Amino acid sequence: MTSLNINGRSIDAKLGETLLEVAERGGLALQCDCGNSTCESTRVTVISGEVEANGSRLKSTVLACKATVAGDAELKLPASSELQSLKGHVSAVRKVSDDLFELRLSFTKPISWRPGQYYHVEFRGQERVNLFASFALDAGTEFNTLIFLIERANTPDLFAMLAKKGDVKGRVGITGPYGSSFLGHDDEPLIMVAGPNSLPPIWAMALSSAMGQPRREKVLILDQSLKQDQFQQVFNWLNRRGIQPIFANLQGDGATETLQALLPDLTEFDMAYMAGSRDFIAGLEHVFIDAQATYGRIPNFQPWDDAVEQVDGSAAMEPAE
Repeated sequence: MTSLNINGRSIDAKLGETLLEVAERGGLALQCDCGNSTCESTRVTVISGEVEANGSRLKSTVLACKATVAGDAELKLPASSELQSLKGHVSAVRKVSDDLFELRLSFTKPISWRPGQYYHVEFRGQERVNLFASFALDAGTEFNTLIFLIERANTPDLFAMLAKKGDVKGRVGITGPYGSSFLGHDDEPLIMVAGPNSLPPIWAMALSSAMGQPRREKVLILDQSLKQDQFQQVFNWLNRRGIQPIFANLQGDGATETLQALLPDLTEFDMAYMAGSRDFIAGLEHVFIDAQATYGRIPNFQPWDDAVEQVDGSAAMEPAE
């Protein structure tokens, strides 16, 4: 028998137990979502001691759903928003372009989430979808609303429903927020990178940091595929507040060199978030890992059945221990 100190609380543990099992037995909330280590929701920081990371180590963090007890250790769980399951309604749908809708959901109580987190969203007659909470393209929002940018490429079935029904006013259920790679109130220079079809969580981070952390140094790098008229309001808003988006080819041959050239002074004192497909993230994240920067992944979603099939292949996303 050994023990883990988690957020200052000592909890008895057995060798080989997952950190998630120990935390839950101790009454500590960790918002485990997918159950197969693909959602990044259970990433925790190892302050001291040893744990068996089982391929999930990223700098001083591991996935609690995958890492196991190897002896006494001290862990820190992220101060995430409280998990909620709520019923609400669609209060507005705005067609931005042929490939993008702006969806507004309203609730009877304030919604607490952090930029970079996502929700399960269920419409009547539709399968559950995972959507990143974001902000309206004009940056407006209210405390009892959630804004989602619905892209045809990411959620084709939901997009088709909105396109067919137009101004939907139906009931909707949400559960969340999930995800441990969310904007924190840190002092390190902030680097935000978005791949194809991955702007919503990075837009939320950029807006929140511009409003709440005006003195923090910020770098916003977007794949050139995001330079579209439908997002021009986003870019204009950021430009007016001193954040100049950098567009670059972050796919294919030469993408690593491009990212390195855009971040020539990257060090361990930088904080970076990258959103995109698992392949996109795996192809570029070693730039941050090699520099020992603090780094968070925000993977795009796909049907969980597909994700489970790719778990073995996703090891490319995990740096060697």
